[in-house]
Amino acid sequence: MGKKITLAISIALLTFFLIVPFLSYNSYKRAVKDGFFNHLVTTRDLLKLQIWNYFNERYGDIDVLSRNPVIAKGFTRLSGAFHAYGLENQQFQKIKSIYQPLMEYYVSAYGYANIFFVDKDGSVIFSALREDFSGTDLFVGEFKEHRIANMFKIALEDVGFEDYYWNEKINDFTAYFGAPVFEAESLLGVIVIEIPFSHLDTMLTQRAGLGQTGEMYLVGEDGFMRSNSRFSVTPTMLQKEVNTEATREAFEGYVGKKVIHDYRGIPVLSAYTPLNLNFINWALLVEIDEAEAFATIHDVESKLTIIASIMCVILGGYIYFTYRAYKKEEDENILEPEEQAVS
Repeated sequence: MGKKITLAISIALLTFFLIVPFLSYNSYKRAVKDGFFNHLVTTRDLLKLQIWNYFNERYGDIDVLSRNPVIAKGFTRLSGAFHAYGLENQQFQKIKSIYQPLMEYYVSAYGYANIFFVDKDGSVIFSALREDFSGTDLFVGEFKEHRIANMFKIALEDVGFEDYYWNEKINDFTAYFGAPVFEAESLLGVIVIEIPFSHLDTMLTQRAGLGQTGEMYLVGEDGFMRSNSRFSVTPTMLQKEVNTEATREAFEGYVGKKVIHDYRGIPVLSAYTPLNLNFINWALLVEIDEAEAFATIHDVESKLTIIASIMCVILGGYIYFTYRAYKKEEDENILEPEEQAVS
């Protein structure tokens, strides 16, 4: 009877020591996974707010500039001098010199790449830093297919945004915001600010707390990155196409988090969201490789497997030898009466 109790207790102990660690492991695994996702979601939401503020501030800047009476007066005077004398005339240059310091201040203070005045007939009548496009006609001239021409046409109606493109003159990607300029009810033209990608790039490369494989990136509605991948030695801005489960859901308007395969085909923890800006349809993603995020889990898993194997061998051996001893004793007890009967 004692042997049976010992055997039962051994089996119970084996079950206990195997089940309890794995139950604890599953709770630990969920806690680690939730912890990483919570960190990604917090990072995503903070970055989204930062990007949202940046673009809305630029939107507000151009809107305020376009309503400034000084700007309207500048348009009137520069347009009149341009059409009467041309860009190189002393009279035009004299008027330009009045507004040049103010525009240079705006460029410097806000980190713009440039500011342009475009007359309502399409003529670029002022450029703050360089003579980019100056004197050209954005309706019929050599730059009629250029991004700034598209920005001009959009901004004739309302404040607008034109997406990033590679600007060889400053060796950076730049984008445009534009707004119509009025004097009373009369349309004078369009003011355009050019913003560098470096502002956005600085936000996206602050990867503190994201380990060795974490990254934050943007994807435009055309499916191409609006940022540079940390895994590429060459720029991926407007070069790398991304079509993942996360980007598809973000473009459908969903905010979420899940384990997916990223644009490299690697399993990652992904927290994603649309940017929700009226003039930009982009997706923001914050991700980290599953292998790095779950490294501690895999380490614990390996150790648990080893411990469980050792315990199985020890307890299994103990049960086996206990059972053999019990069987041997039981057989001896059966043989003793038979031997006594024979004698």
